[in-house]
Amino acid sequence: MKRKMIGAVAAYMSGSFFAYFFYDAILLPILIGTVSIGLYFGKKHKWTKNDGILLSVAFTVGIAVYSAYTAYAYRPAVSFDGKFGTFSGEVTEITNYENDRAGYVLKGRINGDTKAKITYYGADLSAEYGDIVDIGECRFAVPESDYLFDSENYYKSEGIFLTAASAEEVSIVHTDSRPIRNKAAEFRETMTERLKEKSDETTGAFLSAMLFGEKRQLDGRVKTALYRSGIGHILAVSGLHVSIIAMLFMSLLKWLNVNRFVSYILMNAVLILFVVMADSPISAIRSTIMMDFFYAAGLFRRQNDSLNSLSAASLVLSLSNPYVIVNAGFLLSVSGTFGIAVFAPFMTKNMKYRTVPQIIVKDLFMALFTALSVLPFCVLFFSEASVISPLSNVLLVPLCTAAMINGVIFVLTGGILPILFPARVLVNVVVSVTSKLAEVSFLHISCGSQMTKELLLFLGAFCLGIYFIGQSRKAMAAALALCIGIFSVYTTVDSMKRRNEFIVAILGKGRNAAVVVTHMGAADIIDISGNANSADYVAKYLTERGISEADHLVLTRNTASQYENYMAETKFTRINEFIIPSEDGKADHVFDEGGFSIDRDAYCIRYTDGALTVRFGSESVTVQPASADTENADSYDIRYGSLKKGSEISDDAVYLEKGNNNFEIVLSEKGGTERRL
Repeated sequence: MKRKMIGAVAAYMSGSFFAYFFYDAILLPILIGTVSIGLYFGKKHKWTKNDGILLSVAFTVGIAVYSAYTAYAYRPAVSFDGKFGTFSGEVTEITNYENDRAGYVLKGRINGDTKAKITYYGADLSAEYGDIVDIGECRFAVPESDYLFDSENYYKSEGIFLTAASAEEVSIVHTDSRPIRNKAAEFRETMTERLKEKSDETTGAFLSAMLFGEKRQLDGRVKTALYRSGIGHILAVSGLHVSIIAMLFMSLLKWLNVNRFVSYILMNAVLILFVVMADSPISAIRSTIMMDFFYAAGLFRRQNDSLNSLSAASLVLSLSNPYVIVNAGFLLSVSGTFGIAVFAPFMTKNMKYRTVPQIIVKDLFMALFTALSVLPFCVLFFSEASVISPLSNVLLVPLCTAAMINGVIFVLTGGILPILFPARVLVNVVVSVTSKLAEVSFLHISCGSQMTKELLLFLGAFCLGIYFIGQSRKAMAAALALCIGIFSVYTTVDSMKRRNEFIVAILGKGRNAAVVVTHMGAADIIDISGNANSADYVAKYLTERGISEADHLVLTRNTASQYENYMAETKFTRINEFIIPSEDGKADHVFDEGGFSIDRDAYCIRYTDGALTVRFGSESVTVQPASADTENADSYDIRYGSLKKGSEISDDAVYLEKGNNNFEIVLSEKGGTERRL
């Protein structure tokens, strides 16, 4: 085995993945199978005895580190799930919200004993990084995942295992112990405001997202358009951003004739400050480590190896927190870097790069192979992927890069000079083009079902294995063609199957409900409870199922505010007709107290006095208030809202409370089946 470090890191990471997915399962049969496969391919590729020992040790260490971290860091903390106690810890992250609310990540001890990292949401304490927050009494809980967001795995991958609820007697001690980080945060906020002042709201928010990873101020429609166009990665502070910062700074130092060793030290200081200013995202830390390897190789007259650097960066990050292997930023950053720095150059090695047509063709193939590298994780985390990604990356990313360089110069000069006009023009072009592309439904694919995601991950792992084992471009091209064919056939068949099904989706959180009815390409949305978050759940469902048009949107409560919510969240879904109960908002049709009905050849929808009934053949689904006396004996009885004290719900009914939302009911002539989302 020639590249022992890469093999060792791959084996270590494989051990971590193995432990993560099978930690609570019967490990021995799977372990034996894994080792057997490794020995088979090792013998085929003439690995030495030492190679086998190295990989076995690395694989075992991966499992051991994960197991130790779980036993000594994770389990002691989560043992407090549902229990009351006190907490005292240092502020490590700050998120400000409206209405003087804030969220803090605190690193400290539970009851003065057990080490833990927790989140706390409450009144704005005007805290700074390094301040100490004392919580007199609170109830600890493991972050709960729901249909909108996998909170448990996200926070777990960040080393945050609990959240503090029902907190009492919260106090803060200002310590001034993190002056550099606080100054960096203050500078970030100042520059964000100046970027908007010196350009416009969209350009300022766009540049802030690219420079500092601050995406909250960027309009949701713009973000969706960027991701659907395949260039959403520019909003994550990663390799592109770090390399530009490093290149500009090193070029300046070279022009000033600064000693190369001094330049290397100064560059690292600048990159570390940049990462801190961007709030230390994993993707930026990974790219900074790789950039350090790149310049260190030149410093000591050595050849840099991108795969070695990527392996080392991945190892450093996973050693500090083994759960990082399921972090979205980590996986997207690593897969994207592997694609653009390793896989794409390997596949395009023999392509000529001299004439303009040759340059264009090779750049497109480079973008294509990079897009294929991140495709499984795009689908896993965003439930959709861009078909036009290679072309948009070749044409639009250079515009974004130029705008970002303009922004970097603006920030480095303190935001005083009015030099953002080029960035404003470039950003407006990118926003306009991506918005148009996002409206074309066939330019992005939606892969919402869990089976589709699992299939894509399996196919991605298969191709990765072919790359490392075979190291043959022909074999790799054949594997890619086979996997693309399998995935295309499966998604086409699955899409046709779903189109022919009659589906009633119950969406929302807790006691709230919104319903989406789909059949043969038709879709109707009925918001029953009028909760402010209902539009978020509906929008996610429409995205996952690839629904770009709805015949009706019915708002039954809080219509004025709900209309604004749905317009903001369903931005790329065309709504043909709005139906509301009164004249207090825009509508194509107003229904009276008697309710409304939507009649089609195959099914009908009725709404009366808070109760919605969807009938398909002899089967029906009724969604009605929890306090309703009537029962649906035909098929499904779904209850929402508050239950009157002392009253009960039939055992045959489903009460939308504590995670019972977000499922599909598929009706047919033979009955109905349920599918969790």
